[in-house]
Amino acid sequence: MKSICMKTVKTFFLIVISLLTFSGCHLFDSNKVSSKEIKAASVWSEKDQEPIFSDCEGFEKSIDIKNCFEATISNTIMDYIAQNPWETTENINEEIILNLHIDKEGYFSLEELERSNKISNAIPNLKESLEMAVSLIPQAQPAIKTNVGTFVSTTIKLPIMISAQ
Repeated sequence: MKSICMKTVKTFFLIVISLLTFSGCHLFDSNKVSSKEIKAASVWSEKDQEPIFSDCEGFEKSIDIKNCFEATISNTIMDYIAQNPWETTENINEEIILNLHIDKEGYFSLEELERSNKISNAIPNLKESLEMAVSLIPQAQPAIKTNVGTFVSTTIKLPIMISAQ
């Protein structure tokens, strides 16, 4: 009885595997997507959702949400600088630009720091200090590419004016 049951199970298993093999091939068909279609789907549109901090969600107007987002970033960086001031003996009145990367999980990092040689020489620990300040920015809800419903990383530019006398 046991061998008949085992034989029946094996036969049933072989039939199921055969059916899946012969009838399931359409499941593995792939559609070719042109690079033009990929590029068109990747372009940022007004329907896509920018990154947002949870504290900014209460605003209804997009300009208020944007202002809240920018203020949160700026205030975090400025608070750090106020608590950890830079020292220099040179007179400086120049703008630097922080290229901030926001990853798919909403974490910030300093991707690049655009600055003059004068500022680099006057404040040698500038980049390390700004990296620390950026690391203190709270986690945001990442940007969402709505046409594919997936989180995406983004980069923003933040200009900062440095004045020292």
